[in-house]
Amino acid sequence: MKQSGEEARRYEALFMKFSIQVERRLKKLLLCLFLLLLVFQILLHNRYTAPYMSGVFRLEGTPLPASFQPSHMLDKE
Repeated sequence: MKQSGEEARRYEALFMKFSIQVERRLKKLLLCLFLLLLVFQILLHNRYTAPYMSGVFRLEGTPLPASFQPSHMLDKE
């Protein structure tokens, strides 16, 4: 009986060591993914790098002027 209690404590210690290592790796992974997301968002906001990052930018036409309003949006008097 005494031996199984010692084995249980040893197993718990090994499990705690393992779980701490996994937790550290997950935190590092999440930090790296967040930093990559930040870098890619910054690159997508740059007009020189955005076409290389996304295929949608190559499909866009010329920007409309800010004062443009579609005809169906105009007030009918």
